[in-house]
Amino acid sequence: MNESHFRDLMIQHCRPPPAKVHTEASLIKMGFPTHLLNGPLTPCLCHLEKASLEKITADGYFCPQCNSKYCELPVTCQVCGLTLVKAPHLARSYYHLFPLPAFTETLLERSICVGCQSIVTEKVYSCPKCTQHFCLDCDLYIHETLHNCPGCL
Repeated sequence: MNESHFRDLMIQHCRPPPAKVHTEASLIKMGFPTHLLNGPLTPCLCHLEKASLEKITADGYFCPQCNSKYCELPVTCQVCGLTLVKAPHLARSYYHLFPLPAFTETLLERSICVGCQSIVTEKVYSCPKCTQHFCLDCDLYIHETLHNCPGCL
C-alpha cells in the first residue's frame, strides 16, 4: 500500500531469536547520567587538568555512581571507570557492532522475493546465512532500516 505499511509488514517477520541457554555473558557496565542545567558551579572532570576558568559551568552530566561531572557524552568516568552514555548513543551503536552481512547478488530467470512476495526476473539478492531471495528494494530496506534478515529470523 505504502512505505509505512510495507515497514509494518516487514517488522512482523523480525522477531529477536530466543536466548541460548549455555552462553557466556560478556556484559559491559554502563551508566546513564543525569543532565542538570542548574547544578553547582564546578569544572567538569574532562577539563579539570587544564584548569580553565571558562569551563566552570553550572550544567553538565553527573555520573550516577560517583557523581562526577562531565560536559559531553559518551565518556568513561575517570573516577569510577563507569562508561557513561545516553540511551540514543547505545541504540545507534548496536547495529554498528553487529552489522548484517551483505547479500550476494545472483542472476536467476525467475524468483519470488521473500520480503514483498513479488516476482523478480533479473537480479536477486540472497542472504548468505539462510539463502532466502530478496529484490533490490527489500535488500536496501533490510540493510538500512531493519538491520535483521527476515529469512534468518
